Parts: sequence; structure tokens; C-alpha cells
Amino acid sequence: MKKILFLLLISHTLFSATPQEIESYLSISKKDREIIQIEQVFDSMRASEDNSTQEINQIYSLYLEEHLSSDELQTILVLYRTPIMQRYVIETDTGELPAQEMKEFLQTLKETPLTTERLDIVENILKHTLDEKQMLAFYNSMTQRYQLSKNKDTNRTKKELAFVEMMKSDAKNRLLYGTQVLEIEEMRELDNALQSSIISKVSKVQSDAMIYVMDTFIKNIVAKPLKNNEQNSSN
Repeated sequence: MKKILFLLLISHTLFSATPQEIESYLSISKKDREIIQIEQVFDSMRASEDNSTQEINQIYSLYLEEHLSSDELQTILVLYRTPIMQRYVIETDTGELPAQEMKEFLQTLKETPLTTERLDIVENILKHTLDEKQMLAFYNSMTQRYQLSKNKDTNRTKKELAFVEMMKSDAKNRLLYGTQVLEIEEMRELDNALQSSIISKVSKVQSDAMIYVMDTFIKNIVAKPLKNNEQNSSN
């Protein structure tokens, strides 16, 4: 009897997450907006073609379903429903922040520097929320579409590094902007929450899912010549 109960427990633990659980998580964490942004970028890359990238959301969600268990989704949903994580999601949802507004904010930081502890917490949060592999996959997906030849770009590594640094800087500025309303005690609480093992697990799977989506996308279209190039070559 104990063996049967143990096997039942193991099988329950290994049950894949349901589409409803994935949808709930993406909504409460606002990760669904990242997918929409990726779709918009990729759609613009093949705007001259007759198909769209709405399937990106399906591929991404299915990947999460296959690599996360129902128990893991329930655990992270509980975490995201805590007051500090809800504040984090709301306050850091800066969307399309006007450049002038961000410029003025960064100027105030020069005039009134943040405490060392707050800056350290921000840096620590970035370590747990940024993934360079995903950034590079996104960069490579964009650049491969517009390569006119298969010749190796000797400046590619420098360009990759510059892109990653630009993305890191933007993420840091947005995090500083979004968390400016949080007290230092809340910053500490947030830092602890984001270091939880379930955040690490789900973040890794999400990053792998996004890389998979971008690899799938680029493989589907990189072999297709741009229509503009086809027209130019025919003239």
C-alpha cells in the first residue's frame, strides 16, 4: 500500500502543467506581454509576407506545459500572488516609457544618488531576471533574417556584446525607475522572493522556451528571400 501511495505521489508531481495554469501564470506575471512584443518584432521582420507569428504564443506555451509540472505552476502562482510580487509586477510594468521621462529620471539619479544597498539589490535582482543567452538568441534571430550572404561577419562578436550591454542597461534603468516607490525593506523582501528556487526553475524554462521559439522562427523564414530583394534582382 505504501508503495502504491508513493507511486501515486510521484506521478502527481510529474503531471505536466495545464494550459489553464500556464495562461494564469503568464497573465499574473505579465510575461504574456513579452511574447506579444516578440510577435510584433518578428511580424515586422516578415511584414511583406502573407503569414504572421501568432503561433509564437502557442509554441511558447506548449513548451512550458511540457517542461513544467502542475505542482511547479501552482507553487509559482502562489508566490506571484503575494503582495510584494504583485507590487513588483505592477511597478515594473513600465511599458513604452517616453524617452524624455526616462532621461529626466536618470538625471535625478545623478543629482541624488541611490544608496549602495538599493543599488546592490537592483544588481542582484538583474542577475536573477536577465538571461544573456536569450538576448543573444533574439539578436541572432533578427540579424540572420537580414543577412544577404553566408559570409561570416567578423564584427559580429562586438555587435553581440554591444547589444547585450544595451539590453542590460535598459533593463537596469527600467528596474530602477519601477522600484523607486518601494521602501528599502520592500526591496529586501523582493530580492529574497526572486531568489527562490521556483523562480530560478521557471525562469530557466522560460528562457529555454523563448530561445526555442526564436530558433524555430528563424529556421522557418531564414531560407526565404526577402521579397524586396527578389524584386530588385528581377529588375
